[in-house]
Amino acid sequence: MSWANNFLPLIISLLLLGQCCFGLSSPPEITSEVDPTSHTFSFAVFGDNRDGDDIFVDLIKKVNQDDSIAFCLSTGDFVSRGQESEYQKYLNTIKNLNVKVYHTPGNHDMVKYGYKYFKKYFGPYHYSFDYQNSHFIVLNNAFGESFTAEQFNWLKKDLANAKSKNIFVFMHRPTFDPTEIYAGYVMSGKKTVEELMYLFGKYGVDYVFAGHLHGYARAKRDGVVYVVTAGGGAPLYLPRAFGGFYHYVKITVDKNKIRDEVVMLYE
Repeated sequence: MSWANNFLPLIISLLLLGQCCFGLSSPPEITSEVDPTSHTFSFAVFGDNRDGDDIFVDLIKKVNQDDSIAFCLSTGDFVSRGQESEYQKYLNTIKNLNVKVYHTPGNHDMVKYGYKYFKKYFGPYHYSFDYQNSHFIVLNNAFGESFTAEQFNWLKKDLANAKSKNIFVFMHRPTFDPTEIYAGYVMSGKKTVEELMYLFGKYGVDYVFAGHLHGYARAKRDGVVYVVTAGGGAPLYLPRAFGGFYHYVKITVDKNKIRDEVVMLYE
């Protein structure tokens, strides 16, 4: 017994060493927090490619030429009438992309039974995820009744829990029209929009992306950059001088700095 007592500390030490070095137990959990000063990546944002297959194919080719793009996000309206055959055709088209696409529900995507097919092929209507030092939030405001109290409460909790340095939000309808040409194309519910934009400022959201207004527009309010990117192939609404051109937006996160760039498909 005295021999065992003398060597008990050594035995315990060897067991602990075995756990750490030889995989005798599960490794410690790795947190998702990342040093914002050590990461650089890019992603592409586009929207409203419905009814513009040839143009959207050109967009895909252009994105594929840029090896720095890690993934893409769509601001919605990737089909016209919410039919499953359209969803399947779209899925076959984006198979040609070299990177993953995250989707935002648009009004054309959700009409008729489209809401069922969105959930079937892409999952929840609103969700969030992290990538390196950034947090991404996708919202559903395809219709006036889409932005429910449940989604609003979820958003508040998600923003409060976001510990990443950079926060990007995506929705289909813009909260306002930066061009001031199509005021009727914005998200409905004045009070809801005001509270939403207040939250974006309160929690330090960096960028808010939307589609719906076919073309490109950009504005900054209360420290938040609002970008409309809806030039993925659908008929353009805006005059060319006011953003009426086919394009996608490239975002580059360089440590704690963010740069946005409009990539035009045609000169």
